[in-house]
Amino acid sequence: MAKKTSTDIKDNKTVAKAAKVSSKDTQPGEVREGQNLVDSIERVPLSEQVYMALKQAILTGELLPHEKLNEVKIAEQLKVSATPVREAFRKLAKDNLVVIVPWKGVTVKMDTPEEIVALYQCREVMEGLGARLCARHATAAEVEELKVLCKEMHAIEEATERVEVNSRFHNLIARFSRNERVMDYLADFRERVNRDMYISSFNAVRTHDCDDEHDQIVDAIERHDEVAAENAMRQHINNAFIFKRANAEIQNKQINEV
Repeated sequence: MAKKTSTDIKDNKTVAKAAKVSSKDTQPGEVREGQNLVDSIERVPLSEQVYMALKQAILTGELLPHEKLNEVKIAEQLKVSATPVREAFRKLAKDNLVVIVPWKGVTVKMDTPEEIVALYQCREVMEGLGARLCARHATAAEVEELKVLCKEMHAIEEATERVEVNSRFHNLIARFSRNERVMDYLADFRERVNRDMYISSFNAVRTHDCDDEHDQIVDAIERHDEVAAENAMRQHINNAFIFKRANAEIQNKQINEV
């Protein structure tokens, strides 16, 4: 198999798909009655389409850490000029997804060990608090919604779908906590967490463990056991951290051997 290059992000279909995803943020009433939704999507700026395509490729692991992004080749592949590609690079840099080094180019960013520790320390505390408050406030209907998602995850094998449901599970617990600060804080780094979820979704052992850990969290929430819910969530996040750190070490070793 030929080695994947920096431009192997599929083709224009990726951009179209990304534009369609961005259209989900449209608020009610923004598309006039009778207006063709496709026409609305096509008016998304080229730089935004390129940005969404590259961002999706990075978050799903299609573009790997330390992979060099060639501005000219990406522009040719996506049939756009260099300008929207450069604008997309700048937005990705603000998202902390790429590194731009003058005269050297753009590469996909890899989290440093310190960044991994900092992210998961904060996530463990905040998601633990969210689970505790969820156990305090969740209604029977909300608990049932969480149980349904857990059941779905046990049956899902496709990585993208699994990440979407997994992310929804964590978002719901934050929402059911009734604490806006918890919701806002977790939303800030949800995309970075989803990137890690894609990686773990391809590991059968970690996937099985995640499902069991989710069940334990929901069981504690259903019993309205605040301490058990927080402890179960914090253990879940800590296990995710251990997996993330081990995976990062493997990637670093592979990069150093090239």
